Amino acid sequence: MTVRDTRGIQIHAGGAYDFFFGWVIRRSDRPILDLAAVAEGDRVLDIGTGPGYLAIAAAARTGASGEAVGLDLSPEMVARAGLRAQRAESRARFVEAPAQKLPFEDSSFDVVLSRLAIHHLPSDARSGVAAEVFRVLAPGGRVVIADLASHGANAFHHVLGRLFGSPPQVDTDLGELLVGTGFADVAQGRIGVLRYAKARKL
Repeated sequence: MTVRDTRGIQIHAGGAYDFFFGWVIRRSDRPILDLAAVAEGDRVLDIGTGPGYLAIAAAARTGASGEAVGLDLSPEMVARAGLRAQRAESRARFVEAPAQKLPFEDSSFDVVLSRLAIHHLPSDARSGVAAEVFRVLAPGGRVVIADLASHGANAFHHVLGRLFGSPPQVDTDLGELLVGTGFADVAQGRIGVLRYAKARKL
């Protein structure tokens, strides 16, 4: 089940999400972490963490001297991610909060990641989310945003969204979003069915 509100679309059916999409989504864990150059000691935030795959993978790289935090609006997803981390004996921790108002101090993270989350946000809220990402990143920090790329993936996801009464919006140019927020060294590319934009905060 999904629910739309002013903060974005929430996915509550974590078990179904894992079953249908988990094996596909996790294939992009390593490429995304590589793009962000996540290393030992980094402080990493994963926005729209869902079942926590990417945050847990990040925690394995950052080690005991680093930190990996997953954030999601859905309490069911946060609970599921926390249970997954516990079973994996991962140091990743999870927070329930909207992306539009990140509950962290300025310059709290070295890396911010977001995968398959931006299209769940209202179009008019995305620039505000990018501004929040900029705020919580430390100078020199890196951001990688990945979302649906192929027409087939977009169409399939859109059909699913309509079935649940909450069709996603996939019309945002990720590179333009980061440039407009003040990020530097913006680059774009593809990872399978995902498109990504990466950048750096000066």
